[in-house]
Amino acid sequence: MNLDKEKLKNLIHTIAYATRDRDGFGRTKLYKVMWFFEAKQYTLDGVQFSGAKYVRDTNGPRLHNYERWFQELESEGRIQCFDERYYNRTIKRVKGLRPPEPGLLSESQAQSLNYWIKVVADMTAEEVSDLSHDYGWEIAEQGDFLPLSSILAERIRDPEGEELEWAKRRARELGLP
Repeated sequence: MNLDKEKLKNLIHTIAYATRDRDGFGRTKLYKVMWFFEAKQYTLDGVQFSGAKYVRDTNGPRLHNYERWFQELESEGRIQCFDERYYNRTIKRVKGLRPPEPGLLSESQAQSLNYWIKVVADMTAEEVSDLSHDYGWEIAEQGDFLPLSSILAERIRDPEGEELEWAKRRARELGLP
């Protein structure tokens, strides 16, 4: 899918506006909401929402070329980017300045986006990192593009203990070698 610039900018704006009063909701959390929303929509619909690209960053999946989109949205008066002290550190904030245009999302997409905003907003930085630092993220190199389908990557471990005994017993029952 080609990048739909307006969909991407509206997505950023919608999240920034919805979280404008949430303490501690910085760019890293914004990226994670975007990543989870877009990746989950992709797994459900088989189609990318905005066509945006994401890269592996130290703090999890990050929107590629984010500076460009933030600058455009700031120049349009839709968001404000600034540094803010949050406890003992400085975070990069993106605040929506006015409500986004209606009609960006279908009802189910709006529900999904609101779900991810709430989940990510209610997590600590460590909790949200644990959620986004999945196997697909782990096997990528720093700066590599992360396809939305990488959210489906899983580690497979060998069965142990009772699981192994059950598998052997079931294999015998089925006449497998």
